[in-house]
Parts: sequence; C-alpha cells; structure tokens
Amino acid sequence: MTSESTVAPPLPANCRTLDIGGYETFITEAGEGSPVLLLHGASIAVDGWLTWFRLFDELAKTNRVISYDQPCFGRSGIPADRRYRDRLERTHHAQAVLDALGLRDVTLIGHSEGGFMATKLALDNPGRISRLVIVTSGGTSPRLGGELDRGWQEASAKAYDYVGRSVDEETFVRSEGHLSHKSDPEFEALLRENFRMARASGNVDCFLNLANQRRSYDDYASLQERYILPFVSSLTIPVLLVWGGADATVPVARGQALAALIPTSEMHIFPHAGHWVMHEAAAGFNKLIASWTR
Repeated sequence: MTSESTVAPPLPANCRTLDIGGYETFITEAGEGSPVLLLHGASIAVDGWLTWFRLFDELAKTNRVISYDQPCFGRSGIPADRRYRDRLERTHHAQAVLDALGLRDVTLIGHSEGGFMATKLALDNPGRISRLVIVTSGGTSPRLGGELDRGWQEASAKAYDYVGRSVDEETFVRSEGHLSHKSDPEFEALLRENFRMARASGNVDCFLNLANQRRSYDDYASLQERYILPFVSSLTIPVLLVWGGADATVPVARGQALAALIPTSEMHIFPHAGHWVMHEAAAGFNKLIASWTR
C-alpha cells in the first residue's frame, strides 16, 4: 500500500467544466497540433485522469490532447436518478463532445469500454476521424465461443464485483488488479482519492444499481455485436490495437479476433502487462502512441 507521503498526480492546469449533452462535463486539455481525444473505460473510481495521467503530458508535446470524464464518472455530472449510463449512451454524449469542441481530423484513443466508444465514433464520423486506437477492450472485442469464454468471464466477474469491492477503501484498493502484483504509489494515491470522490458524488451508487440489474455476458456483448462488429470491416483509417498479454479479462485471442475483422488494423501486444497496460508498460506504451499520433 502507498505511503501517506505519496501525492496523487495533480490535474493539468487547463481544466474546465462545460454543459454538453445535458451533462456537466469535466475536460482537461493541453498542447497544440493535431487533436487527440482520450476516452476512459468504466469501473468505480475510473476517470480520464486516472486512466491517462502517464500518457497525457507525453502527447501534449506534439498534439492538442483532450481528456474528459464521461457522464456518471469523475468530476462530470452524476445523474440524479443514479442510473448507470451504458457505453452506447456515453457514446452519444461523446459525439456531443466532438461537436461542442469542433474536433476534426482527430485521433481517438479508447481504453476498455472507451474502445467501444471510440470505434463507434469512427464508424459514425467518416472523414472526421483520422486514426483510431483501441486499448485492451472487452467491450469492443468478439466473444470466442463456448468454453473459450469461460476464463475471461470468470476473471471479469471478479474484477467487476462492484458490491464486494466497494465496501470500504482498503478492500477496494487491495482488490485492484494492477496493484495486486505491482507497486504503483502514484496510481494508488490517485485511486484512493478517486474512490473517496466516487462515494461522495454518487459514482459508486451508479455501479451498485448496475450490479442489481444482473445482466448476463450475452446481454453485455450484444452491444458490440449489434453496433460494432458487423461494420468494422468498412473502416478505412489506420487502426491500432494495443493489448496486455497478461490481461485475464480480455485475453489476446479476443483482440486478435477483433483485428482480423479490420483490414486496416495492426496489433501491438505488451506481453507482461494487464488491463492497465498504459501504466504497467508505460514507457513502451507512451512511445508507441506518441509515434502513432504524429
């Protein structure tokens, strides 16, 4: 566990909150050049800064880089009804973000469920999106079929046990997969700060309400099977898939199955990284993404 003296990485200086699509939307921005929009994934205490703080400054050296907290997350609006907004609903909001900021010729980088959002935006905005990066995304990848899916489903059930993980701060931090096998004081300090904020804001309530719905993996996968997988072969922009070889929740085979559907794709695997590949293989990840976005 992190020491009390460890300080969470501070937010960038240029932060603002805008009313976009009916939600207060917290945005961080830095740099100049071709725009890059970063889309985080989904779990308790996840937000744009926790996901991208190690990549953000690197990209800002050469690009206009923008990250934001999606509805139900971080410092953006938490719905009064505490109903979780799924990744399709958050994609509609992401479209509003693109429009409100006037982004064109933009590179989209999405992690986990953010990969679904980035891919859907690329499909819906031909000529407006220049490049697409999908980072270890179970919410975008195909299922493998039958018993081949059992392992990642069991790992996902453990990782996304919102009721069990959220009982208190220590349980939450100890059960975070990234920290279970690697010390990362900066990540942990920020995760703790985010968890406290999530309990106060209602982010935790959104996920507990989601857990009460008891959706099956068939229901969950139906979104990419309806809105993404039948159409990705039409993408003509460069697509990069970045995977952690040790991500039990989204095995490399699922990423490879997704890559096989996209003629313009290439795939890079960091063999010893897990789901938080941008933190667990930070140097290599940053170098790869920086070269891809120039």
